[in-house]
Amino acid sequence: MRKRVFQKTQKEHALKIERAKAAAQRRAEAALSIDEISRAQSAYANAAFSNTDDTNHDKIVESARLTYQNALKKYGFDEKEFEYRPICPICGDTGSVNGKPCKCIFDEYIANLKKACDIDARAKFSFADCDLEKVKDETQRKSLATLYSAMQKYVEKFPKSECSTIVFSGGVGTGKTCLASAIARAVVEKGYAAKIMSAYEFNSLMLKIHTSPIAERNALIHDVITADLLLIDDLGTEPMLKNVTVEYLLLVIEERQTKCRATVITTNLDTDGILFRYGERIYSRLSHKQHSKIIEMNGKDLRINR
Repeated sequence: MRKRVFQKTQKEHALKIERAKAAAQRRAEAALSIDEISRAQSAYANAAFSNTDDTNHDKIVESARLTYQNALKKYGFDEKEFEYRPICPICGDTGSVNGKPCKCIFDEYIANLKKACDIDARAKFSFADCDLEKVKDETQRKSLATLYSAMQKYVEKFPKSECSTIVFSGGVGTGKTCLASAIARAVVEKGYAAKIMSAYEFNSLMLKIHTSPIAERNALIHDVITADLLLIDDLGTEPMLKNVTVEYLLLVIEERQTKCRATVITTNLDTDGILFRYGERIYSRLSHKQHSKIIEMNGKDLRINR
């Protein structure tokens, strides 16, 4: 996804420059289509490039220049409009500095990446939005503060974080989705791609893949497998589909762990519930000490106990 979005950004950046150059050219042509401006411009050019030893040459050139400038001004033109001027003072609109993307194109890339990941709709919360001071229960507040700090460090190290799979487990309203959203948003703002789905959406996509022709399956599952971060929200709320729910969830988790790609899962199920619903193979991978961590988020419902 990242490569696709960056290529799109580069094309848009190049097109924006081409349009700006074309606009400058059209403006110049519009000015020169006016006879008075055209004659003044020709007179100025002839004066400037004439080979003469006339002691008044500089005055003649300056007079011609002023006549040309006044003609432009008379018809609402400015000579600066006729020349394309780079917007970015750092890279001169080349998009790169010392072989690396310039901040100007990186900012455009991040904006496009957010759209591609649908981040504003699917990850509405950032770490800044999570105001823990409003949590009344002191024990819960301290626990959340410690967890949030650890997750911010996880994002700072991303994608070289220790765990490739994190499961936030806990009751309703304990802040699981808020924290997972904050992680996803922060990862995207660093320039990495996130695929964000509810468990129901994930399950529906897997069913579609399962029932599609083999030749079409790779394209359908590509972003789920290759995204730098996969977020599955509310695991356990999706219907159990034979030969789909468990089998494809296992396939995705295994593939992503093998490639050391990050997966974040939120669920209301506790560890026993995960084992009972999805079986030992999935539970084993979600609780694997080397690749995974199940973090229990216990406490009161923050939606009604703030």
